This record gives sequence, structure tokens and C-alpha cells, in this order.
Amino acid sequence: MTGRKKKEEKPSEMVKTAVRFAERVLSGRTDLDGPTIPPDVWKKMGRLGLLGWGIPAAYGGGGAGFSHVLPAMEAFVRTGASPGLALSWMVHFVTAKVLIEGAADTRRKKELLPELATGRSTLSIALSEPGAGSDPRRIGATASRCRGGVLLDGQKTWLTNGPLADRFVVFAVEGEREGRKSFTAFVVPKDTAGLTVLEMPPLGFLRPSPHCGIRLESCFVPATAVLGRRGRAWEDLSKPFRIAEDTLLAGVLIGAMSRELRLLIGRIGETQGNAGSGEKERVGAAAAWLAAARRVSLDAANALDGRDDGDVAERRLVAVHSVLQSLQEALGAAHTAFGLERAGARGSLADDVARLFGLGSPAARARRRKWGETILTGEETP
Repeated sequence: MTGRKKKEEKPSEMVKTAVRFAERVLSGRTDLDGPTIPPDVWKKMGRLGLLGWGIPAAYGGGGAGFSHVLPAMEAFVRTGASPGLALSWMVHFVTAKVLIEGAADTRRKKELLPELATGRSTLSIALSEPGAGSDPRRIGATASRCRGGVLLDGQKTWLTNGPLADRFVVFAVEGEREGRKSFTAFVVPKDTAGLTVLEMPPLGFLRPSPHCGIRLESCFVPATAVLGRRGRAWEDLSKPFRIAEDTLLAGVLIGAMSRELRLLIGRIGETQGNAGSGEKERVGAAAAWLAAARRVSLDAANALDGRDDGDVAERRLVAVHSVLQSLQEALGAAHTAFGLERAGARGSLADDVARLFGLGSPAARARRRKWGETILTGEETP
């Protein structure tokens, strides 16, 4: 049974909703600096519809695309100063939209999407492993077929929203194809026998986004637990998930750096009065890169909404990361021009920005290499 159909919000209304929520619910709270999201905050995000924005209206969501949510997520972070909370919201959005709406069968959609839209259910993607990260060559969790289903064995780590989740989307090796591991994804309820949730030490940054690990020991799941095509989960699910995640992550970064720039302007006005031409140029450069970041990020989001192939979306993300890196450098130069320190303590806004760049850098470098290879081999002319 689907949820109650909701009226789709316009992008401008979504931005206003995100700002209003940040102002009324997040402002002045001290418990957002803890290791997990305060329950009332997540419940309010569900009740007000934020958690269901990307879910089709027929299942109780807002039916929004990536290009609609991107500016709202920027406004949310710029106003609420919580990249960590935005990270958890973003992962919830992408998990529902890419993994369930995009790959689940009708029965699974009817079961999960209305619950995800309200926040009554939360999924966590279980991909990374200790010592392997998300490198498919080193991931070792296995799915062994048995009568009626499969047995899952292995360990997963750094599961965003894991402590909140009632189900996990587990990626496991189920064989080989053309000399490479083939992966299948399974929806595994938290209370499944053989699944143990493992506590992890607090990150110390990107708070209050919670993380955990899981251990799978002869964990039986029925054949109906398969999500998407067997043996194709890496191509069909993991790669699109990462592209969507990185696209919305740009909104989180833009929101955080936009707030940093506004705070810098406020500090300058309070302490230094009139600025010289050099200082003005540095602030102007940061503002220019901020505007460029918004433009190229929206291009990437529009590419996803337009169902462009993966190569087009990835090319957009190469540009996004390059512009964001220039914005990061321009912000640092603007602070330096006024003799102000930008680098913050562990867990500060500036530290969260740096950490998010660090998390996204490996994928950004891989995309640049891939594009460079096509140019150097003559497949494409720049």
C-alpha cells in the first residue's frame, strides 16, 4: 500500500522550508555536536517532509529531483551550520531515490518508500570494509547460495546512518565475471540472525552524523532480499549512488563555504573597517568562485535529473570538484589577506569542509584520470 500522495513543492519553496527548519529547529541547539542525531530532529525532518523530498508523490514523498534538492541543501547548511546533519539527510535521500526507487521491485517500493518518506524507516548502505574501504578489488564479504536464499559473511564499516537504520543494503561478492568480482546487493533487516551491529569510535567531525559497523556470520536472507540485478550491483547501484552522493555533497560544501564567507565579511566589518583594493579583490574572487560552484553543481544535478549516462554526469562532477577546490583556496586567500585564521579546531565548520574534501578526493582524482585517458588515447578532443 502506498503512502498518502503529497503535493510536490517548488524548488523555491523547498529552499524556504530548509531555511525555516534550520532557523526554528537547529538554531541555538548544543546537542548537534554529539555522536548521533537527536531523535526529535530526525522525526521533525520526517514530519515536515524533508526526508521524503526525493521519493515519488505516489509513495508519500515530494517527487523532487536532484536539481531541486541541491539549492535547498545548500541553504540548510548555510543557515544551520551543520554539514554533518546534512550528510545524513543526503545519504537518506540518495539511498531512497537511487537504491529503492531506482532498483527495487514494486513490492519492495510499496513496502519501503512510504516508510522512508516519513523517517519511520532508515536504510544504511553497507559497502566499505575494514582495510579495504570501498575498493571493489579488496572487498571480501561473500554471498553463498543455499536453499531458499544466501548466507552472508563478512564485516562492513563506517556505515553512515547505521545506528539509525532498521535495514542495511549489503553489498557482497557472489562470483566473478570477466576476471572481476561480481557483486549483489541485499536488503537485510537489522534483527536478522547472524547480523551484529558494531559500535565505532566517534569521528570527532561531521557531527552529529552517526556511523557504525556490522558483522555478518552465516546470515541467511531469502532470495527476495536481492536488490536489483544479481551480480551487477557495483555497476547498477554503487556507481550511481556515488555519483548522486557527490552531486548533493557539492550543495553541502557550497552551503558551508558560503556561511564561512559571510562570517568572514562580518568579522572584517567588526574589526578592520575599510578594506584595501587587494583585500577587496580576494573577497571578490571568493564570491566569484562561489557563484561558479553553484552553476556547475546545478549542471551536474540537472544531468542526473535528465537521466544522462554515467559518463556525462561524471564529467560534470570533474568540473564541480575543480571549482570547489578553487573556492576553497580563494576562501583561504581571503582570510589571509585580512590576517585572519581560517583553519578551525577539530569538528569546526572549516574542519568539516576540509574533511569532506578529503572524503571526496579519491573519486575526484579517479574521474580526472578517466577523462584524461579518453583524451590522450584520441577517443575525445578537448
